Amino acid sequence: MGKEPINKHVGHSFRLIHNGIEHYFSIHNMESFGVKLTMSQGAILRYLYDNRDRDIFQKDIENAFQISGATASNTLKGMERQGVVHREPMPDDARKKKITMTSKGKEFHEKAIANLKELEETILMGMTDEEITTYRGLLERTIQNLEAKTGKLCCKKNNKK
Repeated sequence: MGKEPINKHVGHSFRLIHNGIEHYFSIHNMESFGVKLTMSQGAILRYLYDNRDRDIFQKDIENAFQISGATASNTLKGMERQGVVHREPMPDDARKKKITMTSKGKEFHEKAIANLKELEETILMGMTDEEITTYRGLLERTIQNLEAKTGKLCCKKNNKK
């Protein structure tokens, strides 16, 4: 790996993919919807949507995304300022706040899901079903390898519906 050009390194390819995804979202910009969320905030919104049948608290967000209390708190405050989530203090302990999506958050989520589906179609364009299965398997193995090496999850997998 030492003398190969940078564009031959796997990490470089992942960086290009990451940049391409960010560029895709800047083109399919959700600001016209009146909301500008980071990718992390969008992932939290998805988590809230996927778990809408149960009470979610900040601690759940911290655990699901392997982030600190301060990071979760700041992220949720930003989302609340944009009107996509509401934090409601619990009657028995005002320090504990239940986190729910607002109607604006649900609308934003629906539009974001449509964008994600289009992005996935774009990424997988021209691949056969067999290639898609192989690709997903290799991505999963990459994640497992990183988790094994670093001892930390990239992000905890939530219940997929």
